Amino acid sequence: MKSFKFGWYKLFQALSLDVVTGAVIFSLAIGAYYNVHISWRILLCLSIATWIIYTLDHLLDTRKIKEKALTYRHQFHGKYKKQLFVVLLIVLIIGIVNIYYLPKNILIAGLIGTLFSLIYFLLLQKTSFWAKELYIAMVYTFGLFIGSVCVLYQHIQPVQWLLIPQVFLLVFSNLLLFSWFDFSNDKQSGYPSMVIHLGIQKTEKIITFILTTGVIVCIAIIFFNATNEATLVIQIILLLMYSLLILLFKKDKLFRKNDLYRVIGDGIFFIPLFFLLYAKFR
Repeated sequence: MKSFKFGWYKLFQALSLDVVTGAVIFSLAIGAYYNVHISWRILLCLSIATWIIYTLDHLLDTRKIKEKALTYRHQFHGKYKKQLFVVLLIVLIIGIVNIYYLPKNILIAGLIGTLFSLIYFLLLQKTSFWAKELYIAMVYTFGLFIGSVCVLYQHIQPVQWLLIPQVFLLVFSNLLLFSWFDFSNDKQSGYPSMVIHLGIQKTEKIITFILTTGVIVCIAIIFFNATNEATLVIQIILLLMYSLLILLFKKDKLFRKNDLYRVIGDGIFFIPLFFLLYAKFR
């Protein structure tokens, strides 16, 4: 079997297009759960914001590398940094034009998200900033829910509000796991992370706590809201996503080969496609 480390997916992943695709799918699934139609302009805004944040983050990382980059992603961004910067500016202009066509409430929420993103990049300039994964998880979750919460036409039930912290914990644990897998490379390259700051053992305890909490909450909601079909389906999907992260965590030696942990870790955000299929045919 051809290694995931080579071929088209290698480039797709290096450009963070898998992250962008996952964000769009998850946002659409959240909208379907809340019975909200998310316009293509909102999705375009989410895609652009996600891609710019990840690409700029990687480009800034390459500036810290004194020797050869240890990962293909950073090697790619280092080699094509000029071209990527031009593309980034073009994408940014498209995003600025697009925001003029957004509803006022979405525009305001988007500007708040942009402010949070700018603060993030300012914090990155400080060597004392180590809570990178936590901050990204908050911004990412904020972006996922903008399109649904801001245009919601019906009252959100209490159990539906729980989806927000559930998704946040899922994203946060995913980012922590990636940093845990990349600990040696990040430390050698000088990239800041919570894992480097807290240490392996403390991070493992935090990951275990978050994943365990996520699974327990999913099972509890499934048990107590068994009559709500949409909630049941979305919780089963979240439970599957959490379970896959637990599998990565427990079988790390297996998934370190050919960076399979990144393929699966980013791939779990494609799983909400099942909810979109359910919503379409229910």
